[in-house]
Amino acid sequence: MMIARQSLPLFALLAALGLAAPSEAAEPAKPAEPHSYVDCVALTEREPAKALAYARDWKAADGGQAALHCEALALSALGELDEAAARFQELADGMADAPVETRAEIYGQAGNAWEVAGNLGKARAAYDAALALLPHEPELFLARARLRALQKDWDGVRLDTGEALAESPSLAAALTLRATALRNLGHPKPALADAERAVSLAPHNLEALLERGRMRAETGNLSGAKADWLTVIRFAKQTGRASDPAAAAAQALLDKSGKPAQ
Repeated sequence: MMIARQSLPLFALLAALGLAAPSEAAEPAKPAEPHSYVDCVALTEREPAKALAYARDWKAADGGQAALHCEALALSALGELDEAAARFQELADGMADAPVETRAEIYGQAGNAWEVAGNLGKARAAYDAALALLPHEPELFLARARLRALQKDWDGVRLDTGEALAESPSLAAALTLRATALRNLGHPKPALADAERAVSLAPHNLEALLERGRMRAETGNLSGAKADWLTVIRFAKQTGRASDPAAAAAQALLDKSGKPAQ
């Protein structure tokens, strides 16, 4: 799982952090300020260690929320997930006057970082805080559903994916995850229907194909299941994702079924 980066439009995040957006018409001359949020975020993509030093130097010079957010992004890029999550959390907690969309976004980043770090309790609290601010955001429901899947809370997964789909009925990832929940709850027919719908919406999605294969096998269509698992492996190889967990799972299911991958 990847750490959430900066998905808000840059101008919106800059405004929320109390910064002015850069002018497209401006000459690329020396910056008016010694530190730049745009430069700091760009540096996290190329040289995260330098970005972290930049952000901390800026924070020491009273860089405020912008410096703290860039520090969190740099820590994420360096794999310092507990510390990154704490910085995202600190930032979101302190942004009482920011737009709810911005606070929810950053709580979501905190939840993602806590989750990847293995602190599922803090991840759940962060996602709950995000949804309290933005209760109709399907991606936040989906994020919490994925966390609940790690905890084997299949009723919770079903509820959260249902909320996500109520807001965004064509969200293939939510359909796939709800299918997994329904399978684990012992409801094969609706699980297969969700998996079929997910594949129709995203025919090259490895997880959707993998799940449909599982449900086809459980409902007696073993040849269809094997076809799906072979397709997962083929698509993974064709798109440079041969090591994707879905491909490994498909291979294991094929081996168990007695048919090696081609």
